[in-house]
Amino acid sequence: MQMIIIGISGRMGNQIYERYKEEFDIVGIDYMNHPSVETYQSIEEIKGKTDIIVDFSSPEAFSILEAAMELGCPILSGTTGYSFEQIDALYERAKEKNVCFIWKANYAKGITLFTRLLEECHKEYEILDFVEIHATSKKDAPSGTAKVLAKSLHIPEEKIQSLRLNQAPAIHEIIFSSLDERIFLRHEILNKKAFLTGFDEELRNVLRS
Repeated sequence: MQMIIIGISGRMGNQIYERYKEEFDIVGIDYMNHPSVETYQSIEEIKGKTDIIVDFSSPEAFSILEAAMELGCPILSGTTGYSFEQIDALYERAKEKNVCFIWKANYAKGITLFTRLLEECHKEYEILDFVEIHATSKKDAPSGTAKVLAKSLHIPEEKIQSLRLNQAPAIHEIIFSSLDERIFLRHEILNKKAFLTGFDEELRNVLRS
Protein backbone atom coordinates (compact mmCIF):
# COMPACT_ATOMS: atom_id res chain seq x y z
CA MET A 1 0.00 0.00 0.00
CA GLN A 2 1.21 3.49 -0.81
CA MET A 3 0.97 6.39 1.63
CA ILE A 4 1.62 10.00 0.67
CA ILE A 5 2.69 12.27 3.53
CA ILE A 6 2.24 15.99 2.85
CA GLY A 7 4.72 17.81 5.07
CA ILE A 8 6.94 14.76 5.54
CA SER A 9 10.00 16.80 6.48
CA GLY A 10 8.24 18.47 9.41
CA ARG A 11 8.29 17.07 12.94
CA MET A 12 4.90 15.38 12.84
CA GLY A 13 5.27 14.28 9.23
CA ASN A 14 8.55 12.59 10.05
CA GLN A 15 7.03 10.87 13.08
CA ILE A 16 4.26 9.52 10.87
CA TYR A 17 6.92 8.24 8.47
CA GLU A 18 8.84 6.50 11.27
CA ARG A 19 5.64 4.92 12.58
CA TYR A 20 4.50 3.49 9.23
CA LYS A 21 7.65 3.03 7.15
CA GLU A 22 7.62 -0.75 7.58
CA GLU A 23 3.93 -1.05 6.73
CA PHE A 24 3.53 1.28 3.73
CA ASP A 25 5.45 2.37 0.68
CA ILE A 26 5.81 6.03 1.58
CA VAL A 27 6.45 9.03 -0.63
CA GLY A 28 6.51 12.62 0.54
CA ILE A 29 5.50 16.09 -0.51
CA ASP A 30 7.48 18.96 0.96
CA TYR A 31 9.59 21.93 -0.03
CA MET A 32 12.51 20.25 1.76
CA ASN A 33 13.75 16.82 0.70
CA HIS A 34 13.33 14.10 3.32
CA PRO A 35 16.63 12.24 3.90
CA SER A 36 15.06 8.77 3.54
CA VAL A 37 12.06 9.23 1.25
CA GLU A 38 11.55 10.35 -2.33
CA THR A 39 10.12 13.83 -1.94
CA TYR A 40 8.08 15.79 -4.49
CA GLN A 41 6.74 19.30 -4.81
CA SER A 42 3.25 18.38 -6.01
CA ILE A 43 0.71 15.56 -6.07
CA GLU A 44 0.83 15.42 -9.87
CA GLU A 45 4.45 14.22 -9.83
CA ILE A 46 3.64 11.05 -7.87
CA LYS A 47 3.01 7.87 -9.86
CA GLY A 48 1.26 4.64 -8.90
CA LYS A 49 -1.90 3.93 -6.93
CA THR A 50 -2.19 5.80 -3.65
CA ASP A 51 -4.15 4.19 -0.82
CA ILE A 52 -4.01 6.89 1.88
CA ILE A 53 -2.89 10.51 2.12
CA VAL A 54 -1.71 12.04 5.38
CA ASP A 55 -1.35 15.80 5.76
CA PHE A 56 0.67 17.43 8.52
CA SER A 57 1.93 20.49 6.69
CA SER A 58 0.88 24.15 6.84
CA PRO A 59 -1.96 26.31 5.50
CA GLU A 60 0.36 27.25 2.63
CA ALA A 61 -0.21 23.72 1.30
CA PHE A 62 -3.96 24.27 0.97
CA SER A 63 -3.90 23.97 -2.83
CA ILE A 64 -1.88 20.73 -2.60
CA LEU A 65 -4.49 19.28 -0.27
CA GLU A 66 -7.25 20.30 -2.67
CA ALA A 67 -5.38 18.65 -5.56
CA ALA A 68 -4.89 15.50 -3.47
CA MET A 69 -8.63 14.93 -3.49
CA GLU A 70 -8.43 14.24 -7.22
CA LEU A 71 -6.77 10.89 -6.39
CA GLY A 72 -9.99 9.65 -4.78
CA CYS A 73 -8.37 8.03 -1.74
CA PRO A 74 -8.97 8.77 1.97
CA ILE A 75 -7.21 11.81 3.45
CA LEU A 76 -6.38 12.41 7.11
CA SER A 77 -5.24 15.93 7.96
CA GLY A 78 -3.88 17.36 11.18
CA THR A 79 -2.62 20.68 9.82
CA THR A 80 -3.41 23.60 12.13
CA GLY A 81 -3.59 27.27 11.24
CA TYR A 82 -6.53 26.91 8.86
CA SER A 83 -9.53 29.17 9.28
CA PHE A 84 -12.87 27.45 9.82
CA GLU A 85 -13.88 28.76 6.38
CA GLN A 86 -10.93 26.91 4.80
CA ILE A 87 -11.79 23.71 6.67
CA ASP A 88 -15.41 23.96 5.50
CA ALA A 89 -14.14 24.47 1.94
CA LEU A 90 -12.01 21.32 2.17
CA TYR A 91 -14.94 19.26 3.44
CA GLU A 92 -17.14 20.66 0.67
CA ARG A 93 -14.56 19.74 -1.99
CA ALA A 94 -14.22 16.25 -0.49
CA LYS A 95 -17.99 15.86 -0.69
CA GLU A 96 -17.95 16.90 -4.35
CA LYS A 97 -15.20 14.36 -5.10
CA ASN A 98 -16.82 11.65 -2.92
CA VAL A 99 -13.60 11.39 -0.90
CA CYS A 100 -13.27 10.43 2.77
CA PHE A 101 -11.66 13.48 4.37
CA ILE A 102 -11.01 13.85 8.10
CA TRP A 103 -9.46 16.93 9.68
CA LYS A 104 -8.63 17.20 13.37
CA ALA A 105 -6.64 19.87 15.13
CA ASN A 106 -5.63 17.29 17.71
CA TYR A 107 -5.64 13.49 17.33
CA ALA A 108 -4.86 12.77 21.00
CA LYS A 109 -7.50 10.42 22.46
CA GLY A 110 -7.84 12.49 25.62
CA ILE A 111 -9.06 15.53 23.72
CA THR A 112 -12.34 13.76 22.88
CA LEU A 113 -13.07 13.11 26.55
CA PHE A 114 -11.81 16.59 27.48
CA THR A 115 -14.27 18.15 25.03
CA ARG A 116 -17.20 16.22 26.52
CA LEU A 117 -16.25 17.32 30.04
CA LEU A 118 -16.03 20.95 28.91
CA GLU A 119 -19.48 20.82 27.37
CA GLU A 120 -20.96 19.36 30.55
CA CYS A 121 -19.35 22.02 32.76
CA HIS A 122 -20.40 24.80 30.42
CA LYS A 123 -24.05 23.82 30.92
CA GLU A 124 -23.71 24.77 34.59
CA TYR A 125 -21.16 27.59 34.63
CA GLU A 126 -21.14 30.70 32.48
CA ILE A 127 -17.94 32.27 33.79
CA LEU A 128 -14.79 30.78 32.36
CA ASP A 129 -11.14 31.49 31.64
CA PHE A 130 -9.25 29.77 28.83
CA VAL A 131 -5.47 29.41 28.77
CA GLU A 132 -3.41 27.49 26.23
CA ILE A 133 0.36 27.02 26.51
CA HIS A 134 2.81 25.74 23.91
CA ALA A 135 6.52 25.88 23.23
CA THR A 136 7.92 28.93 21.47
CA SER A 137 8.33 26.82 18.31
CA LYS A 138 4.53 26.74 17.94
CA LYS A 139 3.78 29.13 15.08
CA ASP A 140 0.04 29.73 15.39
CA ALA A 141 -1.65 31.34 18.37
CA PRO A 142 -4.21 30.47 19.55
CA SER A 143 -3.54 26.84 18.73
CA GLY A 144 -5.81 24.97 16.35
CA THR A 145 -7.03 22.84 19.25
CA ALA A 146 -7.87 25.94 21.29
CA LYS A 147 -9.87 27.39 18.40
CA VAL A 148 -11.88 24.18 18.01
CA LEU A 149 -12.55 24.01 21.76
CA ALA A 150 -13.63 27.66 21.81
CA LYS A 151 -16.02 26.99 18.94
CA SER A 152 -17.53 24.00 20.79
CA LEU A 153 -18.06 26.26 23.82
CA HIS A 154 -19.55 29.04 21.67
CA ILE A 155 -17.06 31.60 22.94
CA PRO A 156 -15.01 34.08 20.88
CA GLU A 157 -11.34 33.34 20.23
CA GLU A 158 -10.52 36.61 22.00
CA LYS A 159 -11.30 34.80 25.28
CA ILE A 160 -8.28 32.52 24.76
CA GLN A 161 -5.08 33.52 26.52
CA SER A 162 -2.10 32.12 24.60
CA LEU A 163 1.34 31.67 26.16
CA ARG A 164 4.49 30.55 24.33
CA LEU A 165 7.19 29.34 26.72
CA ASN A 166 10.55 27.67 26.15
CA GLN A 167 10.18 23.87 25.95
CA ALA A 168 6.63 23.96 27.32
CA PRO A 169 4.34 20.98 26.70
CA ALA A 170 1.01 21.44 24.93
CA ILE A 171 -1.51 22.48 27.58
CA HIS A 172 -5.16 23.52 27.31
CA GLU A 173 -6.82 24.61 30.54
CA ILE A 174 -10.32 25.95 31.05
CA ILE A 175 -11.46 27.30 34.40
CA PHE A 176 -15.20 27.40 35.14
CA SER A 177 -16.33 29.43 38.11
CA SER A 178 -19.16 30.95 40.06
CA LEU A 179 -19.09 33.24 43.06
CA ASP A 180 -18.80 30.18 45.31
CA GLU A 181 -16.62 27.61 43.54
CA ARG A 182 -14.21 26.90 40.73
CA ILE A 183 -13.53 23.93 38.43
CA PHE A 184 -10.22 23.46 36.61
CA LEU A 185 -10.13 21.22 33.53
CA ARG A 186 -6.71 20.69 32.01
CA HIS A 187 -5.39 18.56 29.15
CA GLU A 188 -1.63 18.18 28.83
CA ILE A 189 0.43 16.29 26.28
CA LEU A 190 3.31 14.54 28.05
CA ASN A 191 4.64 12.84 24.94
CA LYS A 192 3.89 13.38 21.24
CA LYS A 193 3.14 9.66 21.03
CA ALA A 194 -0.30 10.66 22.30
CA PHE A 195 -1.02 12.14 18.88
CA LEU A 196 0.21 9.01 17.11
CA THR A 197 -1.94 6.69 19.23
CA GLY A 198 -5.12 8.58 18.41
CA PHE A 199 -4.10 9.03 14.78
CA ASP A 200 -3.43 5.31 14.39
CA GLU A 201 -6.95 4.46 15.60
CA GLU A 202 -8.43 6.89 13.09
CA LEU A 203 -6.27 5.50 10.29
CA ARG A 204 -7.29 1.90 11.03
CA ASN A 205 -10.96 2.86 11.05
CA VAL A 206 -10.63 4.58 7.68
CA LEU A 207 -8.76 1.69 6.07
CA ARG A 208 -11.35 -0.82 7.35
CA SER A 209 -14.28 1.18 5.95
